[in-house]
Amino acid sequence: MRYLSFPLLTIALGAMACGNAATTTEVADASGRGADRPASPTEAPADAAANAPTQARPQPKTDQYRLLGVLDPDFKNMVAFALKMPRGWQASQSFKRAWDGAVPTPQIYISFRSPDATQRIDYLPSTGYVYSDGPNSQALRAQKQQLGMQDVRISANELAPMPALAYLKKFLLPQLAQQGVQLRNVGNERSTPPHPSKDSPGRTESSASVDGVLANGRKVRVEARLGLSQTPMNGDTFYSWSVVPSLTQTSGDLAATYAHTKAAQESITVNPAWLQKNKELVAKGQQANLEASRRNHEAVMGNIAANTAASTAAHNQRMRDIAAVGAANTARYNDRMNTMDQNMATYKANEARKDGQHEMYVDNVIRNETKYADPGTGERVKLDNRYEHAYTDGKGNYYQSNTPIRASDVNWQELGKVSANDY
Repeated sequence: MRYLSFPLLTIALGAMACGNAATTTEVADASGRGADRPASPTEAPADAAANAPTQARPQPKTDQYRLLGVLDPDFKNMVAFALKMPRGWQASQSFKRAWDGAVPTPQIYISFRSPDATQRIDYLPSTGYVYSDGPNSQALRAQKQQLGMQDVRISANELAPMPALAYLKKFLLPQLAQQGVQLRNVGNERSTPPHPSKDSPGRTESSASVDGVLANGRKVRVEARLGLSQTPMNGDTFYSWSVVPSLTQTSGDLAATYAHTKAAQESITVNPAWLQKNKELVAKGQQANLEASRRNHEAVMGNIAANTAASTAAHNQRMRDIAAVGAANTARYNDRMNTMDQNMATYKANEARKDGQHEMYVDNVIRNETKYADPGTGERVKLDNRYEHAYTDGKGNYYQSNTPIRASDVNWQELGKVSANDY
């Protein structure tokens, strides 16, 4: 078994998990006991005494935790990972999945509550983001903007990486407020700088938290744990990062309750068998996404052609308007149009080259044919490509052989094979 920090666990889950059902499961500890349903981060039992579990015999201070297994309902409640929770507390969990095409990302919710309902720890589902930067990515966004597209993002979950504290204040706290979790007296900001992950080479981790007071008077610590990977490719840099939020709330000592949060984070253990099953399923999902991208390519090209036609129509109207404002504006406009024409010429040339390559592949590989050209007239003809020499009498008759014929024997003109660049 391998011990991972909570952000790295979530990254591993996001990169490797797969399934097709969203299910709330019960929690089982080492003895097989269950726990209650998931609750919202600010919900508390109406009658704490009625809902509190039966008190076990007092445990030594060194034995204040028990092991909690987090179950994957899509793998027949297989244990995905385990972590420590305070002994005697109630626990609940929800294991769902969000989908990016055919690739799933686990959305795991875990909640711990003390028997007297005065302390509570909630781990909220992680959120993953991607971003790319560099000449190619910038050119693609600029092209979308030139074509009049409102959304110039390359991916639906695109967001540039930022420090954990900035994300917490700009995104996490407003999201919680929209869900009814509003903080007052927000302060005591903390953050840890990015540092290399111990378990995932090339990945950095960081965290940030703020303290506040909830509407019910409880003290709360909101924490965001961030993991970031970056990969250089073809002159661009590709970023993949995710955020795991947690809420620690109490009516008493916030630092003491947060100690349980930290103990849980540092004890997470992933089930290798579960990890392997998810690797296999995600690989299948990634392959399916690649096939879908290939099918969508032609549709994208059609959209570009339609946008180009619309741009041409707009160009004609702009030309009529520019004529009235003077030669200076006309010159600037013509510069922009020349750039668009060059881009279109390049696009058409590339498409023509692709068509030629496709035709050459079909001729030579599938049909065993290739193009020959008469060096005198330039006339081209498709003949069998399995012979070394091809001749014509100039009257529509052709002769092919692996042995060259002598020019003194017959008055035939030898043909030359058309090169790949000129096909």
